[in-house]
Amino acid sequence: MKKPVVKILSITLCVLLALGGVGGVAYAVNNPAETGPAPAAPAPVDSGAKAVPTSSYDPDAGKNVKDETVYVLAHADGAVQKIIVSSWIQNALGQDSIDDVTQLTGIENVKGNETFTLGGDHSCVWDAQGNDIYYQGEIDKELPVDVAVSYTLDGRPIAPAELAGQSGKVVIRFDYTNNQYELVSINGRQEKIYVPFAMLTGLLLDNGVFSNVSVTNGKIMNDGERTIVAGLAFPGLQDSLGLDRDTLDLPDYVEITADVTNFELETTVTVAANELFNDAAGKAQSHDGLDDIGELDGKLDELTDAMEQLIDGSSRLYDGLCTLLTSSEELVQGIDRLAAGAAQLKQGADGLSAGAAQLQEGAAALSQGLSALAENNATLNAGAAQVFQTLLAAANSQLAAAGVQAPELTMENYDQVLEGVIAAAGESPAGQQIAALKASLDSYNGFYQGLQGYTAGVEQSAAGAGELNSGMGTLKNGADSLSAGAGQLYDGILTMKDSAPALIDGVTQLRDGAMELNGGLKQFNEQGVQKLVDAFGGDLSGLMDRVEALRDVSERYNTFSGISGDMDGQVKFVWRTEAVTAQN
Repeated sequence: MKKPVVKILSITLCVLLALGGVGGVAYAVNNPAETGPAPAAPAPVDSGAKAVPTSSYDPDAGKNVKDETVYVLAHADGAVQKIIVSSWIQNALGQDSIDDVTQLTGIENVKGNETFTLGGDHSCVWDAQGNDIYYQGEIDKELPVDVAVSYTLDGRPIAPAELAGQSGKVVIRFDYTNNQYELVSINGRQEKIYVPFAMLTGLLLDNGVFSNVSVTNGKIMNDGERTIVAGLAFPGLQDSLGLDRDTLDLPDYVEITADVTNFELETTVTVAANELFNDAAGKAQSHDGLDDIGELDGKLDELTDAMEQLIDGSSRLYDGLCTLLTSSEELVQGIDRLAAGAAQLKQGADGLSAGAAQLQEGAAALSQGLSALAENNATLNAGAAQVFQTLLAAANSQLAAAGVQAPELTMENYDQVLEGVIAAAGESPAGQQIAALKASLDSYNGFYQGLQGYTAGVEQSAAGAGELNSGMGTLKNGADSLSAGAGQLYDGILTMKDSAPALIDGVTQLRDGAMELNGGLKQFNEQGVQKLVDAFGGDLSGLMDRVEALRDVSERYNTFSGISGDMDGQVKFVWRTEAVTAQN
């Protein structure tokens, strides 16, 4: 699979994971292990209830952390060919020697010269010398989730090899089977609680092959040449929560339907992770104010109100970015006039022997261009300030929706307030989300402050250009110095002019993103929040017991290839299927 294809799929999957806080997926998809031809699929291990590790990832526990990415190389039908595990031991304690546990074979240090010694019971001691350890190897072990890909052509099942080059109506279905569960006592009964994996599958479809594409349990994006399909499923979650599908139907498959001509299919990518569930479900009786389950009804009302505020805020954000885009276009026009004036000034300085009148014309054009540019300063600054206020309002709503008690964010205090919230949340997913929120505000604040400085500079330049125009008589004696300075000014304005399209593109992307955000929030409210309110508006005690058990089971599943008892861990899985191409 070509790297641009992988990159597009990784970006798509990261967008779906953004609200969940699952880290490292883009790295996992973009940096697969370099391998040769894959061997035959390993023999499956007995299925059923399996023991899961008792350690859970806690960044504040003062432990080393093992981060695993499991790459599953599969045939086009999902049958496993090879499993490669990439492990990163974060040596938070700076230890010279790290006691590790791993079931991997063919272990290779992929980023360093540290050596290791294997022992009994899968022990592996690394001579870390205070460094992080990055290694990979292979494993023959049943996966916690099975991914099966089936194909039909015009209503009849067909093997992918036979489908290559065929035309008709094709259905591609991804079925996910969760094998990883614990038996948990809930209300006196032993219930299967599955590790809550979120399965995200991405496909990149050539519009010359695929048309009339639709997806069940997913989203479609089209750039004119290709259709990107991103599907989301939660195998086992329906059973873990004990919900009737008439109340809430949680997807456990993704199905793509399309008309095809000369069928071929690029590599598909599926990501599985359970991290987003570890902190998503609060305990029924915890320190966050939910001492009484009945209070959750009020919390659902607050959630509804918060979603309405987020939708309103995203609408205001879009309006503000539209204003900023208009102002930016006027800014570019002013820069063009400024560049024209600077060119005339340089030409006049270089050809001073031909007459000071030509130089005077250039200075007048420069003054006119700068004045025209300065006239847009107030509009540009106002638009940028409106966007900043809108971003802060959306951030306040997001914090409130997450139950974070903090002073209202302003331009002056947001940095200090969010630093305090991040310090309190630590390295948890919630803390990472707030850190990402702060990073976004910091980024825009840098742009805002830079814009203030820029418009002030434009104002000063306009005033200076006016003085230059009125004082051309005295500048005649310093024509040589003026010629050199005019050349530098012209070069700088050309740089500004060359950068202007990027500014327009950036603001345009922000505006389009705000529009998509508004639409996404509306869809999330309709298909997620309101369904949640409708489904769980009554007695929540039984559901909350299952949610608590679900969170506990998820926290305990933190490794695939093994982990020592003194480490924290986290694990994610990446499936890549073979491309389906016609044989020449």
